[in-house]
Formats: sequence, structure tokens, C-alpha cells
Amino acid sequence: MNGLRRWLGVARERETLVRVSVVGALRTGTNYLKFLLESNYFVRAEFDAFGWKHGGVPILPAAGRRSPYPDIPLFYVVKNPFAFVLSLHRYHRRKLDEGHRISLIAAHAWEAFVTSPIVIFDSQLPASPQMRFANPVQYWNFIYWNLENLDRRHFRVHGLNYEDLVADPERVRDVEQVVRLTRRHDALVTPGNALKRLADRADDAPTERYETKEMFDAGSYTTRRYMEAFTESQREFVRSEANPWLMERRGYGGF
Repeated sequence: MNGLRRWLGVARERETLVRVSVVGALRTGTNYLKFLLESNYFVRAEFDAFGWKHGGVPILPAAGRRSPYPDIPLFYVVKNPFAFVLSLHRYHRRKLDEGHRISLIAAHAWEAFVTSPIVIFDSQLPASPQMRFANPVQYWNFIYWNLENLDRRHFRVHGLNYEDLVADPERVRDVEQVVRLTRRHDALVTPGNALKRLADRADDAPTERYETKEMFDAGSYTTRRYMEAFTESQREFVRSEANPWLMERRGYGGF
């Protein structure tokens, strides 16, 4: 009975919470941002308010409405394209070796992965449409060009760099520039470890829905240690493929 009362109380709270949306490319920290938002604010961070969270904001017909999009804040997380490509490959290799179905079709070997085509789709959606890109960096370009160029007159949107959040989780407070949110605590709550994949659920309290797994190495991001995985020719390839305007806009111009 106590469990039922608790579940009903959590469900009622979620219905009254401010809605926000969290999006970003695969393996860029959307789960981490969702954790920071829901653990520190009275908000419901949704992954699907603007379509699939890893697919960018789709072009939709107005269909007689002023706007086909929900009027809720949209927060996205960006990871440096070098760190992104390495994270995506490690995720791809690990999950395939474990026998899991994932939302990515790509070359298995690191040498081929960096420069070869990839296919992205929602593995949780039966018969999901697919998106093909010439290489992982072009997927990064697609997602963040889409998000960076959203018309700020019609979208309440704010981007956060994953590296900044890892180095200083207090940077999540930057979302308050977009929408007034009520904080849950004075001190910031952080997960400490990497997070398992999250889904939108209403059956547990916000800070209890997140499980931790393998230890997370923040130093690899703050010291750019991930660059060691790339040969010089691979570095040149990523630099040549990454959109220069996006790199400068997100503060990655020195790579």
C-alpha cells in the first residue's frame, strides 16, 4: 500500500512539473544532462518532445496550427567531434560484442570507422526510418547545424558543451537563461559515475531512476586525452570534415 501511495505521489508530481526537452547526437551526454536537470530542478526532462532525441528537430508541416512544435524549452548537449567519434565507436564495439541491438550501423574496426559511412536509427522503434551519413563527423554536423540554427524567436533553446558540464556541473545552471526553474536543493546533485541508458518513466522518484555502471573517467575529457586515439591523418580528416562555423560557435576552434 505504501508503495502504491508513493507511486501515485510521484506520478502526480510529474504531471505538475515544468516540461523541458533534452536532445543531442548519440553518445554525447543526453542522459547526463537529463539527470542534472531532473535531480536539481522541479522539471520533467523529456527525450521525445521534438521527435527522436538523436535525430535533430524534424521539419513538420504547420497543418493549420501556428506551430507544429511544442512550446517547451529545448536543451541540447554537444560533445567535441573528436571525443564524439571515439565515444560512438567504443559504444558500437562494446554493444555489438555483448550481443545488443543498437541504433547504429557502422564499420567495426577503428581505422575504418572514422572515415566510413554510418547509419543511424531508433533501435527501440519497430521499422524505424534510417539516416545515412558519409562518416560520423557528418552526423555531428547535421545534428548541431540543425540545433544551432533553430530560430530563437520561435524556439526556447540552449546548448551546453558536454566537456563544460563534466569539468563544472554547475554549468547546468545556464539553462536558467532560457526558462525560470525552481531548484530542488541549494547544493548541486551529480551522479558521480556514468549513467545507463534512460527512458521516460514515471514509476520512481527522479533521483532514483538513474542507475550507475562502469566508472567514468572525467579526466579524459578535461585533459583531451581522447586525442591520443587518433593518428595524425585521422585528426586531419576530422578537422576537414567538421563544419568550421560549428567548431568556432561551440568553442572548439583550437582543435
